[in-house]
Amino acid sequence: MAARQSRRKPHSVPEDKMEILPPRRELALDWSVIVPTVAFGTMTGFVASLIVGGGGLIRHAVVGVLGMLVGQGIVRLTGWRLRTGYAFLDDAGMAVLGAIVVILLARFVA
Repeated sequence: MAARQSRRKPHSVPEDKMEILPPRRELALDWSVIVPTVAFGTMTGFVASLIVGGGGLIRHAVVGVLGMLVGQGIVRLTGWRLRTGYAFLDDAGMAVLGAIVVILLARFVA
């Protein structure tokens, strides 16, 4: 048996009007944000490890970045904030405090 063909003209949609999937978007990696964040996290992780002990560059970076998140969480939940008069030192102090909490929590769990 032969396939049956329709007598109607095929419906054609212009390509610029057709969108089946969302447009392709590349992963937004903004190195101008990532590199300073990791550097700042490494610095604060190093300071926290001087206070409570620990070592290793990767560990400093991970603990520092997690400490920044915990420090910002402390600020948002409690409203506590270090006031030194310099925004960089305020942020660094809260990140170090958060990193200390992360280190102590990791030691408690382990």
